[in-house]
Amino acid sequence: MNRRLTQFCQSTLLTVAVSATSSCVVNQVTPDRAKFGAAWETVDCKTFDMPDSVAAKSDCGYVTVPEQHGQPQGRTIQLAVVRTRSTSKAPAADPLFVEQGGPGDSTIGIIADWALPTFPELQALLKSRDLIFVEERGTRYSKPFLSCPELDAHNIAVAKGEKAYTDPGWFKACNDRFKAQGINPNAFNTRENAADVYFVAQTLGYKQFNYYGVSYGTLLGQYVISQADKHKAKLRSVILDGVVRPDIDFNLASGHTISYALRNLFHACAKNQQCNSAYPNLEQKFLAIVDQLNKKPIPLTLTIPSSKKTFVTQLDGNAFITGIETYLARPYSGNTARGTSIPKFIQAASKGNFGWIAEKLSENLESSNDSAKGMYHTVLCARAKSVQVKPDQVLPPPYPQLIPLGIREAEAVTKVCDVLQSELKPPFVYENPEIPTLVLNGTYDPVTPQPYGEAVARNLKTAYVYTFPGVGHGALFAPRGMPAEACVTQIAADFLGNPQQTPDSRCLTQIKPAFVVE
Repeated sequence: MNRRLTQFCQSTLLTVAVSATSSCVVNQVTPDRAKFGAAWETVDCKTFDMPDSVAAKSDCGYVTVPEQHGQPQGRTIQLAVVRTRSTSKAPAADPLFVEQGGPGDSTIGIIADWALPTFPELQALLKSRDLIFVEERGTRYSKPFLSCPELDAHNIAVAKGEKAYTDPGWFKACNDRFKAQGINPNAFNTRENAADVYFVAQTLGYKQFNYYGVSYGTLLGQYVISQADKHKAKLRSVILDGVVRPDIDFNLASGHTISYALRNLFHACAKNQQCNSAYPNLEQKFLAIVDQLNKKPIPLTLTIPSSKKTFVTQLDGNAFITGIETYLARPYSGNTARGTSIPKFIQAASKGNFGWIAEKLSENLESSNDSAKGMYHTVLCARAKSVQVKPDQVLPPPYPQLIPLGIREAEAVTKVCDVLQSELKPPFVYENPEIPTLVLNGTYDPVTPQPYGEAVARNLKTAYVYTFPGVGHGALFAPRGMPAEACVTQIAADFLGNPQQTPDSRCLTQIKPAFVVE
């Protein structure tokens, strides 16, 4: 159960539509599906489990791409692609490509199928331009799908105390299946993913496009920027939301990044009179709980999602931190703007009540049916040469209690990479820094903290960096009704309207973290 860079969508209402300005070329008609390139194959949108409301305004299909773009005459694979047509009568000529995280999560399944019909912010973006959802190679609807259902059994065995967390046996079984199917793991990496974006843009007939990526999608976005001068389709602008540094091992940095987010949370609670009064000394309580659980784990009943069977696990400090991390990534449970419940949960745990964490830990037991765990590791293993910076060089010292978590996560990935033996790609190099880029951060983000986004922005000539208080992993998906929701919409609208002009960010001064106090 390795740490994923994934987007945790939350209920959102965006009220500001992105409008085309004089900086945008406007089409009277977007490219007709009948004129898509030969690499396109139309399929029924139900193939991608798409709801009727989205399917009615979408073109669904597979784009056949080279398995390795450096070998255009070699083997091919198929990418699932959805083009959702703009509701405007005169949409901007440049669509917005939207890419999910993980790596290994489904862009179509999570964003096109679920977020688009549910969250008005994407509908607002659709008012000005087409949205393009490319299922990254190896993920759920693309072919092949690098799924590893063996991981679920491993997670359950670990929770039962029957296997070590870092045991790579589950991946060996999965990798053996891939070999038997003739899958080449060296074809599934971020360099190839980035080339896919341009290939799809050209196939669909777009001369220019914009890019939005969240979590791992931001690492992919940086590779898309780096390749901007190598393809016919032109990159107009980029939005990076929850930013990954290409030069750091985010698994090894887990203790550092979670500590960074927790300190922001503890500080925000201490400054909030109501939160501080109800939950004083939050930091000390949290650390005391971790120490106590590490000395003497307690029994906790978990439920296997698929079978609903229950079993008793031992809740130690690492498991407690893992549960808290999930709430940091999605700080507003229930998809409301009422506030985060983390202080309330820590207070409950200090009094011996851990029932609230069982739901999250149970959810973590199974996820392999939808997520490409094989692709997660082919991507991470291939980029090993790019990892050249240690967490201590770029982030404040973590809480000592959290250091073992990062070591464990990094060790688990290393053991899988030893099994995979994939081809190492050259270190990432920044190129084309003139591409305008909007960088979005959340103060509670436990995976990709603000310093990551700021560091990436320093490598770009035109970059606008904004951090949203009280928001977790993925600022564009701030909850419905909270000030950050309207603010991030305004900033994104201004940027897409004219990427060369600094967005109006005055709304950031109105954003204050909120807390559930009972």
